[in-house]
Amino acid sequence: MALVGTLSTMPLPDLLQWLGTAGKTGTLRVERSRAVKTIRLREGRVTGCSSDDPSLRLGQFLLSRKKINEEQLRQALTVQEKTSGFLGQTLVEMGALNKDEVRKELEAQAGEIIYSLFDWSDGVFRFEDEEVDDRTEVFPVDLQVEAVLLRGMKRIDDMAMIRELLYDPRLVLRYTSKPPGPEIFGDETSRSMYSAIDGERTLADILLHVHGTEYIVKKFLFDLHLSDYVEIAGLKNNEPSPILEEPLGLPPLEIDVPARRPAAEPTVPDRAETAAGAESGTVATLPTLTVTEPQPSDAAPESTVDLEGATVAHASELMVGGDLEGALDILDNLYRKNPGDDALRRLTAEAEAAFVGKAYQHYLPADKVPILKSSLDSMSSESLTPQEFFLLSRIDGSWDIKSIIQVAPFSEVLALRTLKRLRELGMIELMDPV
Repeated sequence: MALVGTLSTMPLPDLLQWLGTAGKTGTLRVERSRAVKTIRLREGRVTGCSSDDPSLRLGQFLLSRKKINEEQLRQALTVQEKTSGFLGQTLVEMGALNKDEVRKELEAQAGEIIYSLFDWSDGVFRFEDEEVDDRTEVFPVDLQVEAVLLRGMKRIDDMAMIRELLYDPRLVLRYTSKPPGPEIFGDETSRSMYSAIDGERTLADILLHVHGTEYIVKKFLFDLHLSDYVEIAGLKNNEPSPILEEPLGLPPLEIDVPARRPAAEPTVPDRAETAAGAESGTVATLPTLTVTEPQPSDAAPESTVDLEGATVAHASELMVGGDLEGALDILDNLYRKNPGDDALRRLTAEAEAAFVGKAYQHYLPADKVPILKSSLDSMSSESLTPQEFFLLSRIDGSWDIKSIIQVAPFSEVLALRTLKRLRELGMIELMDPV
């Protein structure tokens, strides 16, 4: 039996409480913005979890906690690609971490995956009532749903306060005149997040720079603000939200001091209808698109895409014609309107795979070394997205394309599209490896 619905009609706390009370065994998949997080349950207890969110991958998680550096991650991923082993085991074999450290970090990562779901007020879910093989878990957990709910509800309260202050990813923070206290330098992670504040980086820039998750980084910055160590310097205008993985061209940035955002009125979902659906084991299913999956060609004509009026058929035509980026723009837009649609997900994955293969073959060979056409400082006034700035800051004349993409805290497709755009703008050029 499958239970399918949306978090707007059945919030995650209600869903987990029902699964725990009913002693369910199965797999809960929750998806938002094409990021999928999975919780496995046995008889109403949480036994495992996973996520394909780039910021919650083990490598990025270890970077955010300063357990490894980017060079170690790059080396480990290169080895893992050849051996198909676990990243944690590879790091142990490299001597970067010991087994106890890896086990401790996997436990912390599992907790962050579970509790990060409480940050989602929207999304789609699907619960499959099925037997779960706990032996496949790299680090099995055994948590009562009540304990998960207790910590998760606290996280909801925390994020409500945090987002009231740090309400826009374009906000810029700066130090106040108050000297930093010893609590800031208690661990390497805190020192890294504190030093990332330079009066120019936005919240989005800081998140990428420290490889951190939204809650951990924003909670730290929020506490700094409460202690009067930092203040809001302003808002970088005309910069897109980094949540949407779309490298866009934008006009020059400007700094402006924002007015206080008024608090939004809370909305309460209709719990009576939700509870009735849960008890009966049925929730309104999502619409499904029927698509024909074409084979993309090597041709790549220029095209202008009207996203609002575009259809799956139009995206398919662009794929056949070789305009993979145009097809991806349409599919990403359609997927945001039809989250969780399996047919649309498959077609998007096909378009992404075709673009990745073509990008490495024609635009950005993996072994080529990118170099900056001018200094990064001279580009500071350019219209750079957070993803563009991150990638440019990792170009030092020694790392090749593949190495830079391996350490990026966002998807391979977005990294390739961003680097392709930077090359087309003449901001970088490719050299043969030395």
